[in-house]
Amino acid sequence: MRLRFTLLVPFTAAALGGCVDHDTLTAPRATPSRILIPSRSGDRVATIEWEGRNPRLYLQNLDGTDRVRVSFDHVSDHVVGNYSPLQLPVTDESLTRITTAKWSPDGRYLAVIVAPSTEALQVVLVSADGRALRTVSPNSQYLWGSVEWSPDASRIAYIMATGPYGMLPDLFVTELGRDQVQRVTTGAKLSGYDAMRFDATGSRIFFTEHLGFADDGINSLSRMASVDVATGVISRGETVVGDPQAIAHDGSWALFVRTADVTTGVRELFRLPVPSGGAKPTVLATGAIAGAVVTDNDEEALLNEWGDNGATFSVIGLSQPGDVRTKLSTNGAVTWASLWRAP
Repeated sequence: MRLRFTLLVPFTAAALGGCVDHDTLTAPRATPSRILIPSRSGDRVATIEWEGRNPRLYLQNLDGTDRVRVSFDHVSDHVVGNYSPLQLPVTDESLTRITTAKWSPDGRYLAVIVAPSTEALQVVLVSADGRALRTVSPNSQYLWGSVEWSPDASRIAYIMATGPYGMLPDLFVTELGRDQVQRVTTGAKLSGYDAMRFDATGSRIFFTEHLGFADDGINSLSRMASVDVATGVISRGETVVGDPQAIAHDGSWALFVRTADVTTGVRELFRLPVPSGGAKPTVLATGAIAGAVVTDNDEEALLNEWGDNGATFSVIGLSQPGDVRTKLSTNGAVTWASLWRAP
């Protein structure tokens, strides 16, 4: 059954593409590309950065070598009901934003949220060699926050608006191969502040719900929750003061960032047991912290900090405070980074 939502772009009779045989689509099709991706023998980093008015996606080694740019050409789309690429083309010239990028657990793909217009966003799947690109979400809706992969890399979760003007966001999952879109929640209190994570089996998604702001008027007030992907039944837990960053695959802990000192603006990244049972959080880092992106092994995270020359990124351990393992070689134009660790 086709999903029906409020469209964010003008409707025309020729806008919708024809139906395809989903059973024949098992992987992104390789398409020509101008870039030459070197062979990957170790850890890889994806960065989103600005070049003038243009958002760009780069791939590089952890030390900054073998740096190449992904070219958004030949983006295919097999999601039933989507607008034609002629209506919402995804090209280097058409993109107004690239908001997030996440490596798949096996390091073969990136899930990237792009905006080919001022309002509509969509998830585009990019192969690690940069050659195969395709849309895997409804391409006429507004997406909130980031994306999340299932442990077997067969599905991608994202938060998508279901109402007018980008409102009423809920949790959706695309099953890759068939590019089948499934609505997982209805009426959840989701927003761009929230985090989500598949459990180790892929049958449940842990997520947070944005309830507003704490008494200080600065920090977010978030509620822990989880949903059964098959049934849509939601279980809700405790509330936490802070902006959620990530949740463990087993749901036993979560990462948050909060403003610790309202006067100085110092922020802290902390790890909290779930449920906390009144336990104190472990403060992993303090400073001008923007956020953190956890690696798939749940052992490290990429820490994003504001600096005089833009954002800076470092790899930190999640077990004890101050465990900075390496600094990333990036420039001040980078706004987002995602790390894939070679097994």
